[in-house]
Amino acid sequence: MNQLSEKQPTEDELYPICYVVADDDPEELFLMRTALQQQERQLPIREFYDGQHVIDYLHQNSAIREDEDTHWLLVLDMQMPRLNGLETIKAIRKNPDWDTIPILLFTDEQDQTLIYEAIASGANGCVTKPVQLEDYRQLFDDFFKPYLRDPQ
Repeated sequence: MNQLSEKQPTEDELYPICYVVADDDPEELFLMRTALQQQERQLPIREFYDGQHVIDYLHQNSAIREDEDTHWLLVLDMQMPRLNGLETIKAIRKNPDWDTIPILLFTDEQDQTLIYEAIASGANGCVTKPVQLEDYRQLFDDFFKPYLRDPQ
């Protein structure tokens, strides 16, 4: 006798990719979460307060996503405890399995040297943090669109 599984797919099984957002400011996390939830293609969102938690999450979840080219879409703040955004990018890019992960780094500074260093270290984009929700939405839309596939 054949039986169909009653197990429902998890969020990760339904969507092979998710947003990973790291910022130690709860208000900024709220703005980013809200903007990402309003994107045309909604994906699960994982939130962290520092770069070390991001690295731990990527290590923990990389085995279940071996078959995907793009596992995560990262948004990192520059100023975070333990590992700041730049240190997190450098740690991520040391792993050859993670060299295609799109990373957007937010900074509060207008320091061109920092922006160049972020790009040279492997960020796909480094921009000043938006102030309003609509600006976040537009930025995420523009930045992540090339990395998103239509659900199958």
